[in-house]
Order: sequence, then C-alpha cells, then structure tokens
Amino acid sequence: MLAEVNGQLAAGGLAITGEDARVLAERRAEALAETGRVEFATPAVVAIAEAVATSPCLSQEGAVQDLAELQDAFYALRDELPADVPDAEIAEALRGCLDAWGDAATVASLPAKEVMGFSAEYVRAAEAEGSEAYRIADDEGRTYAFDPAEWDFDEQADGWDGERWADDWDD
Repeated sequence: MLAEVNGQLAAGGLAITGEDARVLAERRAEALAETGRVEFATPAVVAIAEAVATSPCLSQEGAVQDLAELQDAFYALRDELPADVPDAEIAEALRGCLDAWGDAATVASLPAKEVMGFSAEYVRAAEAEGSEAYRIADDEGRTYAFDPAEWDFDEQADGWDGERWADDWDD
C-alpha cells in the first residue's frame, strides 16, 4: 500500500512513510469494522490519494491525518451509497469537498448527499433517475413526460384520446 499511495501522492509532491502507512492501515481496519464492511480490492486510500494529491488544501505536514479523515469519510459514504457508485466517484466527491471546505475533518462530518453533490457523474445520474420516474412510452415509441410542477388538475380537460374525463363515467 505504501508504494501505491506514494505513487499517487507524487503528483502533488507529497509522500508518506512506512509508519504513516501503518496508521492509515489501522484507521482503515477501524472504519471497516465500524461499517461492517469487507474490502477485497485495492484499499480506498489509494483512490483517495490519487484524487486529492494535487489539492491545494493538502500539505506534507498534515497529509497523513487528512488522508485518514478522508478514508473514514470514504467508508462512511460507501456504507450509505448504492453499490454501483464507483470508488473513484466517491474519491472525486471527497476532493471537491476538500477543495471547497479546506479541511478534511469538516469533509468527514458532512452528510453523504452534500459530499456527493461534488461528483458531476453522481449528480447527473440522480437527475436522470428523477426525470425518468415520470416518463412513459406508447406502443409506437412516442415518449410522454409528466412534470408534477406543471400539472393543473381539471376534470373537464381533454383526456388521453380527446374524450372528456367525465364521459361515460356511469357506464
């Protein structure tokens, strides 16, 4: 893990020591235990290091503490988000928050929705999901959208095929 993290941090001119890697590994184990998760792939701190390496808010003196805080935040987010949200997307959101707030501890205390607001892909997917909820397609492939904000109920308005809503209601 040390070589992978240092390889990512090199882009920002940063590096961690073997002792720092041990601290991060301990924090990782604690975060995974708290969330009841198991990690099989590359540790999340590698993706986090890649995302934040060039952040102006990360300094050599506080790099280990900041990475530990961001790693804790990552696992808390991973526990709340759907499994199909990629690790890189979460790391991107953490970077956006770090740049906006300037402090990793503050980022770690933010709710998932606020943090993920810094991921362009996550926001785009959430908007698409919301807009698809009110779309239907007919047999000919025409798509009809329903926007609840624009709907004005009128029982005398034309129905689907031009008939009145009240026509033949008692038949």
